[in-house]
Amino acid sequence: MSSERRSGDAYRKLVGNLSVADARHLLACEGGQLTLPQLAFQLATVAAVAATTAWAISTGRATAWHLGLPMVAQYVALLLALPIVYLFARHPGLRKDVTGSLRLGAGCIVVAAVATVVRSRLSDLPWRQQLASDAHAAWQWIADAHMQWPILIAFVCELAAIPGRVRNLYKYGPPFSGVSLGCAMRFVVLMFGCALLPWIIQSSPNVAWLLWGMILLAEVLALWMHYDIQTKLGEIDGG
Repeated sequence: MSSERRSGDAYRKLVGNLSVADARHLLACEGGQLTLPQLAFQLATVAAVAATTAWAISTGRATAWHLGLPMVAQYVALLLALPIVYLFARHPGLRKDVTGSLRLGAGCIVVAAVATVVRSRLSDLPWRQQLASDAHAAWQWIADAHMQWPILIAFVCELAAIPGRVRNLYKYGPPFSGVSLGCAMRFVVLMFGCALLPWIIQSSPNVAWLLWGMILLAEVLALWMHYDIQTKLGEIDGG
């Protein structure tokens, strides 16, 4: 029996059907091993966003619709940063992501322009005035719920992680921004929460707290899984 097969058998006993090759590929897609400072930074980011979001729910009466905004801010930061990063890091694996971000950005601009023109005609307002009115209404919706702070924290922390993503791209190769454990864990936890939602709504008056807890659980589980995979691989490599 080869050492790779023995390692695979040992790893399957620890985490199920995930092979060593699959685990290494997953870890590479996640940006490689987390150092203690990186783990501390990510935990601090999760804690800061969760704390400010909880404050928004308790004082600003933020709804479940508000709670997805920090995640949207992370994706917006990534989409805005990609074309700028590509000006300095001409890695071939980055070209596809940059093209996708530009297409998505152009699509959003077109949709916003069409929506503004349609709304301006329905309300008999000039399109500039309609755009300003809609932007003000959107800002008030966010600010009245005190959601600007978790949005800002998520946006800045995602920008701060960009240099590490570039280093990992040159070290491990693409993808630069693949579907991460965090995205997958959010999906799994939210699907589980939706299955329990009819029962929980009857016993809880505030669905926002339920969603807040599920998002926090998803973030913590994703970090735990990342750290667990790299720990198990380290044990196998050490053996």
